[in-house]
Amino acid sequence: MRIVFAFILFSMWYLPAQSQSATVTASISLSAPSPTCSFSRRSHLNYGTLEKPTSGSASVTVNAQTGARTSTGASVGGGSAVGHAALTGSNVANYSVSRAFPPNLSNSDDELTFSGAWSQSASSSSGYTAISGTSYSGSAGGAGTSFTRHFRFGGTVSGIDISDANGTYTGTITATGTCN
Repeated sequence: MRIVFAFILFSMWYLPAQSQSATVTASISLSAPSPTCSFSRRSHLNYGTLEKPTSGSASVTVNAQTGARTSTGASVGGGSAVGHAALTGSNVANYSVSRAFPPNLSNSDDELTFSGAWSQSASSSSGYTAISGTSYSGSAGGAGTSFTRHFRFGGTVSGIDISDANGTYTGTITATGTCN
């Protein structure tokens, strides 16, 4: 009996390990906080009550800087108030305010000549400076800050005489604020 040993060699092929990769981008976008602002009325401009002169003409003024009321040619009574509005905002770099004054104060029967004046301050009660022209601009602290700017409105009502109709005369002062 013959015994044959057969040696069989097995070849094993080893495949190299395969690696795959992917890239992922990480990103973030930053922007400054958006500016916000609001403009609100604090009080109306009120001249009080003027007694019409029996001769000549009269005028009454409310000083936009001080709020003081004065009159010429007639006595004036009752309460008076300077017009007041405030612009408040956050994250504002620059702001501007424009105003439009009516040429007259009127009632249903008559008109009185109106000449407006305005002023501004960082404080609600003091430090007002007159503004010439129809607009005012300034800078605020920018991102992360808040601000308040106060505006007062006054002026003179003139040409008041005995022939003017009795009653309350009104007009609209428009102020517009823009922030960026």
